Amino acid sequence: MTGRRFIGYGAALVVGAAVGTLVALGVAAAFDEPDIELPVPKDVASAPVEATPSPVAAIPKKRPRVLLAWATGGLPSTAETVLEEMREVARVTTVRAGVDWLAAGGRMPGAAIPLEVAIVRPREYARFVAPAERPAVLGLERGEALLPPDDPQRRQPAAGRLRLVDRTVRVVGRIDEVATSGYEVLLAGPDPASWDRVDRFLLIQLRDPRARGRIQRTLRSLLGPGQSLRVRAKGETPFLRYGDAVLPQLSVKNTFGEFAARPLPDGRIEVDPRWIDANIRTAQVPILGKVACHRTLIPQLRAALAEVRAEGLGHTINTSQYGGCYGPRFIGLEPGGRLSHHTWGIAIDINVAENAFGTRPTQDPRLVAIMEDHGFTWGGRWLFPDGMHFEWVAFP
Repeated sequence: MTGRRFIGYGAALVVGAAVGTLVALGVAAAFDEPDIELPVPKDVASAPVEATPSPVAAIPKKRPRVLLAWATGGLPSTAETVLEEMREVARVTTVRAGVDWLAAGGRMPGAAIPLEVAIVRPREYARFVAPAERPAVLGLERGEALLPPDDPQRRQPAAGRLRLVDRTVRVVGRIDEVATSGYEVLLAGPDPASWDRVDRFLLIQLRDPRARGRIQRTLRSLLGPGQSLRVRAKGETPFLRYGDAVLPQLSVKNTFGEFAARPLPDGRIEVDPRWIDANIRTAQVPILGKVACHRTLIPQLRAALAEVRAEGLGHTINTSQYGGCYGPRFIGLEPGGRLSHHTWGIAIDINVAENAFGTRPTQDPRLVAIMEDHGFTWGGRWLFPDGMHFEWVAFP
C-alpha cells in the first residue's frame, strides 16, 4: 500500500472529451444522502462529523473572499438576512435548486428528461461569476434561462425555448458551467410550482477575508440540533453549489449518458428501456460475484475488487451485505428530489448493515484506500456519512 494516493478535492481531472467539464475527485459524492434535506436521525445528532473534515484543496495563498455555505437539513430562511447585517459581509445571495423535467417524445408515454436547475436573482448572482459572464446573467429576466456550453445533448432549443413538462422557458444564451454552478439550467425565477423539494445554499462575498471563522460560527448558531454546516471557499471546490462534493448531474450525464424516465409514487424511477439495454450490464466481478452496473464502470470496479482480493483483504467485504449498484430512484426515495447516482449504475453499496446511512462508518481503511485509488469516492467522508457507499468520480 506504499505510495497509495488518496482522492481529495485537490485531485481534479479532466475526464476525457466526453465529460466536457471539470470533474472533481471529491471525498464526498452523490448517492443517496450526503447532501439532502432530510430529518437528522437522533442517533447521529452528536456524531463528530466536523471533527474529521474531509480533505480539501490547498488553501489559496490569499485568503478567499467568496464563500459557499450549505447545511444538512437546509439553512434557515433567515440566514441571508443575518449575514447581510454583518459588517464583514459585502454581499450575499441565496440560490435555490432542484430537479425539473424536460418534455421528451419517444415510445415511453409520460417520460421526461431530468434536469438539475438553479434559480437565481440575476443582479445578485452576477457578482459571483466571472466578469465575462456577468452581462449574460444580468440580462436574465423572469422566466428566462441560460444553459452551459456542453450539455449532454448539445441542446438547440426549438425557437429558443425549453419545453418542460409544466411550462416553457426562454433560453437566452450559454455561459460556462462554472458560472452555472454545475447546474444544467440557470433560471431567473420564479420557483416552479411543481417542485416538492428545494436545495438552498448561500454565496457570500466578504469585505474582510479573515472573517470566515465568524461566518461559520454565526451560521452554526442558526442551525437546529443534529445539523451540520459546510463552508467552502472559492478554489477549494470546483463548483460553488449545494452538496459541493457531489459530482453535478451534468458531469454524470456527459460521461454515462442521458435518459428519459418516469417518476413513480414510491420514489423509484422507471428509466427508458432503450437506455437500460444500451448501458446496464450484468457481469461477474471479484468477491461480489454478479453485479448489475453501467457497462463503462464494470472494468474499473473489477480492477478495484481484484486488488482488494490480491492484497488479502477479501474478508473486509461481507458479500451477504452487498446493497447493489444499478438502482433507479430518487435520493432517499423522496419523490421530487434529486436523482441518486445509482440511477446511472455508477455506485455500489457494501457492508450495508454495518455502515447504515448517518451512522459512524466502519469500513476497513485499507479497503477505502484501494477503492479511492481506483477512482471511487467513499460516502463515509461526507458531511452526513453514508459509509456503505462507494461511487465513481474519475477514471484512474
